Amino acid sequence: MFIDTHVHLRDFNQAHKETIRHGLEVARDSGVDAVFDMPNTDPPIMAREMVEVRLHKAKEANVPEVFYGLYLGATKNPEQLKQAVKTYRDFFPHVIGIKLYAGHSVGNLGVISEHDQKIVYTTLAQEGYEGILAVHCEKESEMNHSPFDPLQAITHCYARPEAAEVASLEDQLHLVKETGFRGKLHIAHISSPKAVKLVYQAKQEGINISSAICPHHFIYDWQQMNNEQGLLWKMNPPLRSPESRSQILNDLRDGKIDWIETDHAPHNLKEKADNPYMSGIPGLAWWPLFEEFLRQHNFTDNQIEQLTFTNIQSRYGIDISRKNRPLKDHRQDYPFDPYHKIAEELKW
Repeated sequence: MFIDTHVHLRDFNQAHKETIRHGLEVARDSGVDAVFDMPNTDPPIMAREMVEVRLHKAKEANVPEVFYGLYLGATKNPEQLKQAVKTYRDFFPHVIGIKLYAGHSVGNLGVISEHDQKIVYTTLAQEGYEGILAVHCEKESEMNHSPFDPLQAITHCYARPEAAEVASLEDQLHLVKETGFRGKLHIAHISSPKAVKLVYQAKQEGINISSAICPHHFIYDWQQMNNEQGLLWKMNPPLRSPESRSQILNDLRDGKIDWIETDHAPHNLKEKADNPYMSGIPGLAWWPLFEEFLRQHNFTDNQIEQLTFTNIQSRYGIDISRKNRPLKDHRQDYPFDPYHKIAEELKW
């Protein structure tokens, strides 16, 4: 029914947040036929040995109904990047691409300077890499973390403004042209209408680029953080203004964004509400709700299928089998329900 291209199944030193086994079980019972796991674990997924461990864990989980794909993390080290390309080629489709954090987020995989990002693109171009390069676009020089006050959660949105996402995206587009990168650039969790416009224009110019949006960015705006539990909705990139949320939902409906991904990132309540005030919310268990939200906001069945399955399968070049099976509600598995208000409004 669905493919989720952006999940964080932690294991290792963060198994208390989420595991591959549990994540795959939730995916199966929520109608998700494939998940693509991110590399910012502890320790991170940067080498072949760690890939083999993750893929073994997925096999041991014994959830054959759900395809498990994995990203490798990119660093500024050319040798690491060369080995990442080789590992991708050896393990595709289970290694489905490389992830570049162009700004710091959860984990320590940020490659934040333009000089170092150029090394990534140049090395991948020299290696003839033609797979997916998924990028977390937030430019450090356009962010100012000093305004963040945990007693006023909305200040997180001001600390990481849309300008940071737009500037980082402009850098990626420039580097693609400058280095002759031949892979498929993918902009993860796009949240700014200005960024959507840049991606759309780049496509018209012939750049091989796609983008995906998380449900929280088209369902909520930053007013969601103006309450006692506002920190629960802290994520990177953050929620945007009401005007941006409204516009980006229209952009999604107009076909200017390629698909939906959850950025499923559970943390416990203490990690969310106390220092270090972790960014990220769960999303895997809510896929049927997202489908209903789209339907009630005038998305056609064909649009929903494209945004949740067929566009993804085409972009990644992976044959994912769709399976109809009974659904089971796993929302209570997580420390809090970030979409309870929407579920009540939709009577779901």
